Amino acid sequence: MLCMHLYIFTLFGMLLFPIPQDSDVRKRNTTHPGKHPAGFQDDPGNVTEAPVSPIDAEGGQYFSSLLDSFMSLLVLLTTANNPDVTMPAYSRNRLFSIFFMLFLIIGLYCFWNMLTAVIYNQFRGYFLSSMQSSLVRRRLGVRAAFEVLRRKKGLFHHASSMAPISNDVGGFVIRAVLEKAMLPKTMKSSLIEKVKQHPELMYSATDFQQLFTALDTEIAPPTEVGVRWFERPTLRRIQRVIVHKYFSYFGMGVALCNVVVITVELATEFAESFDDSTSDLRVVNFAFANYYVLEQLLKIWANGPRRYIHFKSNIFDAIITVALVIGELYSAIKFGIPFFYNRSDAGSITTLWNVLRIINILIMVRLLKIISFFRSMRVITSVLLDLVSNMKAFAGVLIVIYYVFAILGMELFRGVITFDNVTESNVTYECGSYRQLQYWSNNFDDFAATIMVLWDVMVVNNWMVFLEAYRAATSAWSYLYFVAWWLISVIIVLNLFTALIMENFIMKWDRHQIQQEAEAFHTPVTLNSVHDMFRGLLKEPADNELLMQLCLHQHLTLER
Repeated sequence: MLCMHLYIFTLFGMLLFPIPQDSDVRKRNTTHPGKHPAGFQDDPGNVTEAPVSPIDAEGGQYFSSLLDSFMSLLVLLTTANNPDVTMPAYSRNRLFSIFFMLFLIIGLYCFWNMLTAVIYNQFRGYFLSSMQSSLVRRRLGVRAAFEVLRRKKGLFHHASSMAPISNDVGGFVIRAVLEKAMLPKTMKSSLIEKVKQHPELMYSATDFQQLFTALDTEIAPPTEVGVRWFERPTLRRIQRVIVHKYFSYFGMGVALCNVVVITVELATEFAESFDDSTSDLRVVNFAFANYYVLEQLLKIWANGPRRYIHFKSNIFDAIITVALVIGELYSAIKFGIPFFYNRSDAGSITTLWNVLRIINILIMVRLLKIISFFRSMRVITSVLLDLVSNMKAFAGVLIVIYYVFAILGMELFRGVITFDNVTESNVTYECGSYRQLQYWSNNFDDFAATIMVLWDVMVVNNWMVFLEAYRAATSAWSYLYFVAWWLISVIIVLNLFTALIMENFIMKWDRHQIQQEAEAFHTPVTLNSVHDMFRGLLKEPADNELLMQLCLHQHLTLER
């Protein structure tokens, strides 16, 4: 549908904006100086031409041939050349804007979003199939464990035990195995606790499978470590103030005030703030750094080291505070304490400037802690952090695609564009062209530069500059390379990335809701696993299906 949409509107555009009938204008369009922004086929300089009407300029510049019309609309679909491509026709008659508006409404807002939905649906379908296979493997593994224990449970009996061997497995056998199993600590303790509740119970295959459904969930550890209160009432009151959440809120407010002061100083006295060792900015930063040190010392004293390091936000604050102390100590040794000392050493201005920059950057980084005070922002942050750890396969595919296209691009376009070192002041180039924009560093001459070109095209802003520049330097066949890269990187890869973000966000949001409901109890919380996202769509395998697969398993032979 998207290709049909482009094709139909390409024909409409050629009929609405025909090539001018004037022979001189036709000749100008045949050489394509307008279609070669880099100007590689024409001599640079000011070219004087007969004035062309806006409607003729539209047809001659953007719809002069079937290929030019198609590429103009393809670039317009990415909005990279909007509103440039519409201006010649729009300048003559505003009704021509309806053509371009309909094209974008249908292509960009309808078909493009449908394409994203299709890719997301396919991704979710693949994810569902993967979760179904994972569930079957998990159930198969538990069923195989039951069969092995049922046949080998004699190894767990004492020599004096005369208990008859049955088709069930005793709780003491399961407990003995669990104590040696390599499971997460919270999961192992949860399973052992369930077995301890009925130590004499004999587990059938169904009971055994039901017991290990705990593997489908995740156990969240307690959110806090207890406070060890001081015995003296006065110290305990001070300790309560420091441990209370409002003390952290106050510290966050102080950090916010510090950033506001930095903003005001940079807006009003930017040069003076970095050139004077006793500037207001340095004095303010020194005072706030002392407060940050005092704040962290009080938190360690009130919470205790174990509770202090339990919270990641405290560790973050400690790292930033230590870095600030190092920066302020160096500044004080080099330039003196800002309250009492002034050193006007012109040779040290650069060093002072660099030190103050680092200190102010650290202070602004410390403000990132404000994210932890907003639950919705915490969910978004956790999604971003999970993406870093969960997108290994995606990143691998993306690296391979980049590498293949980079090597292919270097083979096709290495050296086809050379630096034009023109020094004449009267030489001008077409506005928005490769030469006029000074895109010389964006080339295919080496691997690093090629990666940057591919990135710029994937972002699609101004990607028509590369299209026309390499068409002018080579031929129209160069379009195939760039359009192929656009289809794979933008249409497929980036939409898959969108689907990955959506799935991660949905799961994180559900887990956040569960934790929020049970937060008041301060007890371990059962969280949704990734299987719970598809719980209504997953099919539990039947017992006879599991036995059939076990009978065919190469490492486990069961009686038929």
